[in-house]
Amino acid sequence: MVEEAIRELNYIPNSAARILASSASHIVAVIIPSLSATVYAQEVHHIVRVLEERSFSVVIGHSDYSEIREQRLVQSFLERRPDGFILTGTQHTDLTRQLLKNSGVPVVETFDGDNAAMDMSVGFSNFEAGRKVAELFRSRGLTRIAYVGGRSEQDFRSNARFEGLSARLAEDGLTPVARIELTLPMPAGDGVRGLDRVLATDPLTQAIFFSADTLAISALLECNRRGLRVPEQLAICGFGNYDFADAIVPSLTTVAVPFEEVGVLAANAILARLDGTAQGSSRKVIPLQLLRRASA
Repeated sequence: MVEEAIRELNYIPNSAARILASSASHIVAVIIPSLSATVYAQEVHHIVRVLEERSFSVVIGHSDYSEIREQRLVQSFLERRPDGFILTGTQHTDLTRQLLKNSGVPVVETFDGDNAAMDMSVGFSNFEAGRKVAELFRSRGLTRIAYVGGRSEQDFRSNARFEGLSARLAEDGLTPVARIELTLPMPAGDGVRGLDRVLATDPLTQAIFFSADTLAISALLECNRRGLRVPEQLAICGFGNYDFADAIVPSLTTVAVPFEEVGVLAANAILARLDGTAQGSSRKVIPLQLLRRASA
């Protein structure tokens, strides 16, 4: 009877009234750095899937890698009284941290397993990813190794990968021959620009670790076009295990990022806190897998 009346009257529930009438909005706010990057799109897909099964709606904000923009999104979303927040990374403005602390809602930070979380975190060690790649290059006897990623003041997770790479090389008395910093967001074509800048800095570079597969794939294709043999003349490794990484020739060596697991665990952490089955801060670090293919 109620459902028939709703259809006949074209009734649309008033979410604002519902929020006022109860202590729960059944809304979770998710803020990601980029709408176009595969890594974040897949994470959000799984967050939405898990939360919708429990009748939660998801509002999504795009920070464009800006802490100030993220702060404004948090301020705006708090007006809707969400039941929780899922953020990317652990670097935020002081005001963002204070706003979230004062709100009292659960917060999950993702993609960063190297730093302490303000509440809960689900991520992986970017530092360890860098170490794994350096270990691979060193196992091949390579010494002239470069890194291409985002600007250090923009991309803190890329910084950790570079630091992990550098730390492993330092154990053998080596340093990266070049670190190329690109402005975020980085289109695929930046991989070619990164390649050019590395070779301009050190023409004898033997290996490059790119901070994203999109960059590595475009650089690899450019090497093919120029007749630069991969991996014989230049080894290439990416990060993410994006679509087509295993389909290009030579197939791309990369670090696989567990998009699905991050999204599912982040959503479940919010639900567990709201259900009362989990309390206090928590930190989940997911192991990463280095996929050694033909490019390195």
